[in-house]
Amino acid sequence: MDLKTVWPLLNYNFSSESELIKAITLIGHNFTKSREDIGDYIKDEKMVAAYTCFYLLTNIPKLKEAFRKTEIDFSHYSPENWEFIDIGAGPGTFSLALLEMNPQTKIKAIEQSDKMISQGRKIINGVYPDADFEYYQSFKTLPSKGKKRFGIFGHSANEMDPNLVVQMIETLDLDQVFFIEPGTKDFFGKSLVIRKKLLKTFTLDYPCMHSASCPLPAGDWCHQYLKVQHEADVERITQLAQRDRRNLPIILNLYTRGELVHDQVDSRVVRVYRPTKFSTEWQVCNKFENENVIQDLQVMHRGYSKKEIKVLSQILAGEKIKFSMVKDLGDNKVRGKLL
Repeated sequence: MDLKTVWPLLNYNFSSESELIKAITLIGHNFTKSREDIGDYIKDEKMVAAYTCFYLLTNIPKLKEAFRKTEIDFSHYSPENWEFIDIGAGPGTFSLALLEMNPQTKIKAIEQSDKMISQGRKIINGVYPDADFEYYQSFKTLPSKGKKRFGIFGHSANEMDPNLVVQMIETLDLDQVFFIEPGTKDFFGKSLVIRKKLLKTFTLDYPCMHSASCPLPAGDWCHQYLKVQHEADVERITQLAQRDRRNLPIILNLYTRGELVHDQVDSRVVRVYRPTKFSTEWQVCNKFENENVIQDLQVMHRGYSKKEIKVLSQILAGEKIKFSMVKDLGDNKVRGKLL
C-alpha cells in the first residue's frame, strides 16, 4: 500500500510535506525518547494522520515477512473456519495487511481511541469497502466465538500490563496468538512474564525450540530482524524523516493451542556476530535433553562457494537453521556445518 492511496483518506489535511515530516518526527521522538508522552498522539487528529502515513504504511509489509519468518502458512486460515482478532489495532495497520493478503479475511479489531477508529474505518472503507471488518472498543464486547480465532498483538502488548494481555487472550478464547512487538529489552522482559502464564494452556511455536525456560542470562534479550521493502513514495518519507524502516529489530512470538513440534536438529539464530575472514558465526538456541541451550556456532568458509558464503551472511536473527557439529571448541562454542 502506498502513500498515494492513503493520502485522500486522511482525517487531517496536511498543508505540505514538511508539515507531515515534522509531525512524524515528533511521534518518533516520543516513541524513543519521551515514553511518558507516548499516548498523546492518539488524542490529536493531526498526529493520528501522521502516524497513519508513516507507521501504518511501513508496518503493513511486516506482517507478510513475519509470517514467512515464523513459517505461518496464511492459506491455512480460510475465512470459512477462522477469524482474526487485531488487538490494539490503531488505524487498522495489520487488519489492512491481512486484507491485502486476502480481501475475504474476517477481522474484528479492538481499539480504544475514537480518533484511531475514525481514521481506520475511513481507510478500510475506502480501500476495501466490502471487507468483513468491525471495530470494538473493548475486548469484552466481542460477540461469542463462532470460528477459530487467530489473535494479533501488533505493537500493542508492549503498552499493556502482561496480566491484561493474558486476560484478553483467555477472554477472547484465542486458538493462536501472534505477537509482533518492538525488539527491545523492555518488551522481552514482559514477554517472559506472558510466556510463563500462557504455557499453562498454550505451546510456544516461535522462536523457542522447547517450552522449557529461556536460557539467556539476565540482562540479555532475544529479538529478531526483518528486512522489508516499501513503495517508492513511502520510502521517500522514511528518508525525509531520517528513520530506517527497512531493517527492523522485532520480537515475534507465536503461541498455539496444541502440540509443539520441532525437528530435533533445528536451531534458532539468536544473534549474528561480525564475520571473520574465514568464518561466519552466530549465537544459536538449541533443544538439548528437554532444555533450551545457548551456543556460539562457527561455520568455516572453507568448502563453500562465494555464492554460498553470501547466503550465510544474509541469515538474520530469528532464522531457523540445521547444522551438524564438526568440533567442540570449548567454552560453549562449537564448529559446525549447515545441513
